[in-house]
Parts: sequence; structure tokens; C-alpha cells
Amino acid sequence: MSATAQGSAINQLIIRGILVKEPRMKRSPAGVSHLLLALEHRSLQQEADLTRQCYVRIQVVVSGDWAESWSTKLTMGSEIEVAGFIQRHENANGVPRLVLHAQNIKQV
Repeated sequence: MSATAQGSAINQLIIRGILVKEPRMKRSPAGVSHLLLALEHRSLQQEADLTRQCYVRIQVVVSGDWAESWSTKLTMGSEIEVAGFIQRHENANGVPRLVLHAQNIKQV
């Protein structure tokens, strides 16, 4: 894939849910603040003329000065809508998971 194609590729996710863990602040080795959120989404969706129950729990990362600001506004049980991009992260054991990097947050 060319650099131009990579730059124009769409990677956008919008999801609404409830925070199911207390938000946690971290700092990267470079000194960047990161607010880690555990967002749980439950809904009914239509697929092939059938209703299905949807459930997902995803880690959300809010980075930079914005993280500091949101750290005082969000608590476990807060309902939020997050828009951002997804990125693959690996834990210390090399287990991969998708993480949502927040670019916009709305409290619901």
C-alpha cells in the first residue's frame, strides 16, 4: 500500500457506552498523559432482518492535555459517546487487542 493510500484510509469508530472501571491516568516515557477508560456497550441491532444482542468492552485511550481535563470529569458509571480511531496494542505477554484512541468525547 502506498503512503498516499495509507493516508487516505478510513479508520473511524463511534460508540456509546458506560465506563465500567475507574478511569486511570498514566504517563508515557516521553511524558505524555494518557487516560485509560474501559467502555462497555450493549445494544440491539438489526442484521439480516433479525434482531441480535450486541455486547462489547473496549479500552479507550485519551491522550495529551485533553486527558488531564477528562480525568476530572469521568467516573465509573459515566455514559459517554466516543469517536476516534482504532489501533492494535499488545500487552506485556504479546497478546493483541484493539484500542480506541479518542478524538472526540461527549458525556450523555
